[in-house]
Amino acid sequence: MTTHPLPIGTRVWHINQEWARSLPDGTATVIDREGPWPDGAWEYEVRAARDFSRSPGPDNPESRTTWWPSWAATPSPTKETSVNDNSLSSDNEDAEQEIASLHRLLSRAIVAVDNNMQEAFVVFGLPSLWSLTRPEVRRQLLLLAAWEARTATADELGSPTSAGQYAWAFTQYASAWAEQHPEGDAEQFYAGPHPARHAASSLAFDRDDFLVSLETALLLCSRAEKPEKS
Repeated sequence: MTTHPLPIGTRVWHINQEWARSLPDGTATVIDREGPWPDGAWEYEVRAARDFSRSPGPDNPESRTTWWPSWAATPSPTKETSVNDNSLSSDNEDAEQEIASLHRLLSRAIVAVDNNMQEAFVVFGLPSLWSLTRPEVRRQLLLLAAWEARTATADELGSPTSAGQYAWAFTQYASAWAEQHPEGDAEQFYAGPHPARHAASSLAFDRDDFLVSLETALLLCSRAEKPEKS
């Protein structure tokens, strides 16, 4: 029996997708949730494949967002516990080190090429690295970069691109949260829940437009405090 609410990032399949029972990774990712309602039910916003009747794949990307009721959302067989609902486990030193190392790399990469995004992609091989990075690590990196760039101005982050709009939104979220929680720190900000965390989850678990999340992270890193020299 499925226990609700499901953590953000859980891989699920819809009860009407009987053919998906045997899939090891489900057909959609939980990116937000609402509830509980008076009857105890929840609703999940999921990022699902375009064609509901077929398995996700290159010809059926997970590029559609929709809402599924909790009675219809079932965790995939091997993904019952996927992403910690608050943050990566605090005793997971390897994960924390991975986030810190990736943050240093992105910060130094974008500074080294004078904020030239495409050059950073090519010189440092960032798209390949980012595609191999676990979604939950990408999410925490986005939140870390947003926190450190929370004082950035619109002129610094204003951009007509999707990544530029995301970056500006993240700084606004982080700045507003800091004002509302004057005693709060970065670790509390990472834990959420708040709009920045939901947005970071949506971006981090997007398998189709992962370059948008990478560019967003680089924009935020370029406006964060300069990394210490080693």
